[in-house]
Amino acid sequence: MKILIANPGSTSYKCKLMDMDSGKSLFHAAVERIGDSEGIFRNGFSGETERETFIPIPNYQTAIKLTLDSLAKKIDFRDVAAVGFKVVLAKGISGCVELTDDVLKAMREYLPLAPVHNQIYLTAIQTFKELNQDVPLIGLFETSFHSQIPAEAFLYGIPFEFFEKYGIRKYGFHGASHRFISEYVKEKYANQTKNLRIISCHLGGSSSVCAIKNGISVDTSMGMSPQSGLLNATRVGDLDSFGLLYLMEKENLTIEEARKMLISNGGVKGISGISGDFRDIEKAMLEGNDRAKFAFDTFAYYVKRYIGEYLAILNGADFIVFTGGLGQNSPTMRSRILSGMENLGIVLNSEKNEAITSEGVISDKTSRIKILAVPTNEELIVARSVKEFLENRSRQ
Repeated sequence: MKILIANPGSTSYKCKLMDMDSGKSLFHAAVERIGDSEGIFRNGFSGETERETFIPIPNYQTAIKLTLDSLAKKIDFRDVAAVGFKVVLAKGISGCVELTDDVLKAMREYLPLAPVHNQIYLTAIQTFKELNQDVPLIGLFETSFHSQIPAEAFLYGIPFEFFEKYGIRKYGFHGASHRFISEYVKEKYANQTKNLRIISCHLGGSSSVCAIKNGISVDTSMGMSPQSGLLNATRVGDLDSFGLLYLMEKENLTIEEARKMLISNGGVKGISGISGDFRDIEKAMLEGNDRAKFAFDTFAYYVKRYIGEYLAILNGADFIVFTGGLGQNSPTMRSRILSGMENLGIVLNSEKNEAITSEGVISDKTSRIKILAVPTNEELIVARSVKEFLENRSRQ
């Protein structure tokens, strides 16, 4: 069974064709600078050198058609069982589902909560529907992994009828990444299979922390929207609701203006005034920029705080795992987050932390809790879920 995993971004589009029988990638493509007269298109088949082309890419339809035309040089798209998407949020829908018109309507209903994410996916899904109407489009919602979070963890302190009427509650995101970490760590690093407690830290342009017990998410830092929880690159993260109301009143902000500010000018970009990219922030911090240091330290503090919360919820932990672009690649951030936690049984080995290039144990031998850096593989989780969905449907 061949499944194409589609991964749209705000100005980029990536895809990977997975052979689910062998577990191997057969084809991959990446389009960058969509909407630009000098777009970048990279693609390659397994075992071949990747090709790179610089061409105008005016819109998403052009980007997706480029990848499908390249794929068609060796693989008939009619042999692809489905296109899988790592969709974000829809009112009243979670799990792995076919992306029917009703599901797309539910995604549009929650556009105000995830305006950037949902609109990008809606555009990409609609493009696939127009180009290849016969191939099923299947979505694994990021909320799915968090579906068993208990009520005391997902309810907000608002009148209960608003939860019942509008679904206002914590949903959580990055589900595919946290699920991969849960399954991979259990398979490769854990001796015990019962009572396994993992704190998964997916850190990057978009970041969240998840408490996992026996393979089940019991709490996570993001809430009803991807805008809450940790600071993100440009998204605000946790914010006192009355602070926002006060700001809107003082600055005479409309709802749309406030939404744009929270999404585009918040997070570490808002604090640093430089960038939402931690590579830029670390560089500026080393050059003595105080606001860059404030952004770096604030982010690290938030992660540390959530780790502490989840140690309490899980009654300890067996593993703390760092993944995502920042979590996997920044020894400075990992060190800052875990400093001063020795009394909790968390001791980082500085030499291992600095030396690691991809994956491995970075905790000291005296640490009661093992600390890992592990690259995530969200595409694999989506592909497996889509395969399971198709197999279940064929048996019905």
